[in-house]
Amino acid sequence: MAGQCIAAATFISLILSGVHFDAPTTPATAPDEVDFIVVGGGSGGAVVASRLSEVADWQVLLLEAGPEQESSSYVPTFYGWTTGNLKYDYMLKVEDSPNDYTGQISRAKQLGGCSSHNGMIYFRGTEDDYKCWESKGAKGWSFREVLPFFKKSEDCLDPDLAMDKEYHSTGGPLALQRMIYKDDNTNLLLEAYSEAGLRESDLNSGKHSEGYAWSQTTTKNGRRMSSNTAFLEQQRKRRCNLHVVTSAQVSQVVIDEKTKTATGVIFTDVDGNSRTVKARKEVVLSAGTYFSPQLLMVSGVGPAKTLYEAGIPLIVDLPGVGSNLQDHLVVRTMPKLQMLKTSKVPTVDDLLRDVDDFKKVTGPRGAGPLGTIGSDSVVVRMRSPLQPWFDRRPYIYIQHAPGGWHDGVDRTPYCTNDTTTPNTVGSYYDTVYPYVVLLHPKDTGTVLLNTTNPYGQPVIRQTVFKDSDDVRVYAAGLRRAVDILSGSKTLRKAGAELILSGGDSCKNIPKNSQRWYECLVRTEGGTTWGHGVGTCSIGSVVDPRLRVYGVKGLRVADASVMPCVPGGGTNGPSMMIGERAADFIKRDHGVISRHPL
Repeated sequence: MAGQCIAAATFISLILSGVHFDAPTTPATAPDEVDFIVVGGGSGGAVVASRLSEVADWQVLLLEAGPEQESSSYVPTFYGWTTGNLKYDYMLKVEDSPNDYTGQISRAKQLGGCSSHNGMIYFRGTEDDYKCWESKGAKGWSFREVLPFFKKSEDCLDPDLAMDKEYHSTGGPLALQRMIYKDDNTNLLLEAYSEAGLRESDLNSGKHSEGYAWSQTTTKNGRRMSSNTAFLEQQRKRRCNLHVVTSAQVSQVVIDEKTKTATGVIFTDVDGNSRTVKARKEVVLSAGTYFSPQLLMVSGVGPAKTLYEAGIPLIVDLPGVGSNLQDHLVVRTMPKLQMLKTSKVPTVDDLLRDVDDFKKVTGPRGAGPLGTIGSDSVVVRMRSPLQPWFDRRPYIYIQHAPGGWHDGVDRTPYCTNDTTTPNTVGSYYDTVYPYVVLLHPKDTGTVLLNTTNPYGQPVIRQTVFKDSDDVRVYAAGLRRAVDILSGSKTLRKAGAELILSGGDSCKNIPKNSQRWYECLVRTEGGTTWGHGVGTCSIGSVVDPRLRVYGVKGLRVADASVMPCVPGGGTNGPSMMIGERAADFIKRDHGVISRHPL
């Protein structure tokens, strides 16, 4: 049989045929006045809008700058397709980051935000992460106090985890599930970490901050569960008081200078028309770590000097706006695990069967490679040998990106060659890149206005591995990860080989020494591309109920309010913040929500 190929567009259309969405609210039908305006339909904003619209008497308007969620994003194996596509991704430029190999940060521009194009790994963070929050002024945000809001969203589909009702729940809108399809590379990695003495743990409970896991993901039977999928898609069909406008670029929050009260927003619709919508009760900013501080500043709320330089009239001098930018750090040259053709290649017939399986409306789904991210669902949290002894938070995180897809089995286009040919048999993907991350760096950055165009892309200044402690701690953690994988009898027996590359500037230093890793970190360090937090922190910009200091009727509910970057991805905590914000608002307006689980 000759080689066969399914073009990407055809393949996606096969998968998504029969999936229909109701027409969204258009600018022409959006009300001129509502009770609440939510700016940004990402991980936090979608949750806020959905929960507020549970009150039938409240009119809620959600404004999203991007389009509807992109169709291919529903298929887990296609994650990353929209990354770098400027229709769905801002690809923000970063200044003052000489070691950042991209100089850009991927930020989603579609309904669901980054939950619509991320890797779907679900993390809550550790108990000690939230102790850090409290130490910065986030009173009432301990792990025990936020846990009910994680559980309120959750529909845990893994029976063994769902049994632990102290930390998990069922019946919420957000399905969480380990991916059904588990390939051979995934199993080998899990065995390798067990062999190294790490504990297999539920990393989303408060019991264990360290260990390895076949992670919970934001998927349900092989389909992505974004904040849009979980909190908006069905709710938009049922609730006439929930208005969602996409391709709506908000340029300013309207604030009454005398009363210091937010009264609405100005936005530009898909046709380029400028509109003003009034908010009878509150405006909630959920535009994310880079755009929420920008919107505050162009609306007159922020550091006086910054606003003066940009020619923005000052309403409230709030120095913390845009400061305290934190992100996870990495090096661009990761170790490479060359596997020995351990994962089987699917034939065209296999893929088409998987398409039919994926399209099922009821019953089990996602049992094939379309419903997985491969070895990426193996995650590890562990201590660095050189991290502060008194800090109980794990400083090192490892994920395992699949790579080396066979020429005949590439995700774009999705093709397969004749599987009777010896060199294609068993070669689904044959490389794993252990993605080692520094979770708690000391380095911080800032988000500022562009003085020549305050309404354009903000100026992002992100420092990377300028702190010597960050370099030492991360280098030691990276070395520990390499030692675990290179010393694994399980991986050696399977024919896997760990390859260290990069470090051209470090060739005169003994390889695999602490000095060599420190050199590698200094010369090839960067950010993780999208876990930024802290630019509207609780304690400096908003109070513990997420109300902006000095302005009535204005809150922020997204990753920007996190005072400390959590020990894992920020999607889960951002959704929790959305849940908590909606609860605060309901209580502050006399609508007492049912107490979370």
